[in-house]
Amino acid sequence: MTARDLTREVQEAAAAGIRLHGFRVPPSGRPAALRDCTLVVPTYQRPAEMVSLLGSLMAIPDPPGEVVVVDGSGGNETHDAVLMWSRAACAPFALSFVMSPPGLTRQRNVGIDASAGDFIFFLDDDCVPEPGYFQSIRSVYAEDGSRGVGAVCGSIINAMGKPLTLRWRIRFLLKLVPHGEYGKYYPTATSVPVGLTKPFSGVRAVDIMPGGAASYRREVFERHRFSQFFYGYSQGEDMEMSLRIGKDWKLLWCGDAHVLHNHVAGGRPAHFQKGLMEVRNRFFIWKRYSSDAGTADRIRFWADIAYVFACDLGGFLTHPLSVGFLSHAAGVVKGAVLCIFSPPHYEEPAARREYECVFDGG
Repeated sequence: MTARDLTREVQEAAAAGIRLHGFRVPPSGRPAALRDCTLVVPTYQRPAEMVSLLGSLMAIPDPPGEVVVVDGSGGNETHDAVLMWSRAACAPFALSFVMSPPGLTRQRNVGIDASAGDFIFFLDDDCVPEPGYFQSIRSVYAEDGSRGVGAVCGSIINAMGKPLTLRWRIRFLLKLVPHGEYGKYYPTATSVPVGLTKPFSGVRAVDIMPGGAASYRREVFERHRFSQFFYGYSQGEDMEMSLRIGKDWKLLWCGDAHVLHNHVAGGRPAHFQKGLMEVRNRFFIWKRYSSDAGTADRIRFWADIAYVFACDLGGFLTHPLSVGFLSHAAGVVKGAVLCIFSPPHYEEPAARREYECVFDGG
């Protein structure tokens, strides 16, 4: 099957919502260190970053036994790049590539159905795990005799211990958000930047985890899937998933599992759509998980939305040729209006296997 044929199959699968295609290459190098672990990488129009991540797995002593790349690009570039890499590399892990309809939460759910490991790791395609990343997290699960830990996240080491941006310093000065700990969710619908935390060793309990550097027991997905409410570009989907599974499982942050996140601008939505989703999705999560929010929390929530709008206007006034600020501000306004007059609501369906992935030999 050619890449062009696979693209057509993806379009048909988007309508049917059942069968997806791709290729699978068995391991051919040294045995993988962690055979019961799977890494799922959702990707979108980033072939170079995807190949770079695969290469980084070759350089560490603790690669997972399986890697599943879920591509929502809709074209052939990433497919061809990963296939070429797989033919040249002598990888210690089984490599699966799935062509999927786009959308981060959808692609993560595809990866769950396409994988076999007992422990499922997720990394963004612009991340680079350091040596010991997978082993450190796997050890947390191994030491959990009661099997109460459902999810463990890693430490995005190049984001920790950083000075606050001016925008965040003003937020704290105006008391729009509480001074608190990273990984905690507050009834003002906020968490604090990871930059406030210095690198540490050991584990810490958290309420929320970064979706781009997280792992889960497979049993978690017997009752939970990433929410279809966030299908599309998923602003806040990792926060919602964490809060939902946190009702049933313990969530831990592993300070010894280091990963670099080298943010890439490509593959992100238009400014207007991003502003709209930031408000709409934040409001949805807040209403679902902050039923105890008081009057002061509600005032701070809406004041913070107004602050984001004011920052956008300030950015436009100081950079009038950059229409992105104005477009984002318009999205924020529309999102706020929709939340007030047509609040978002969604009932999670029962968790189930959604996708059948059909592989050829690569």
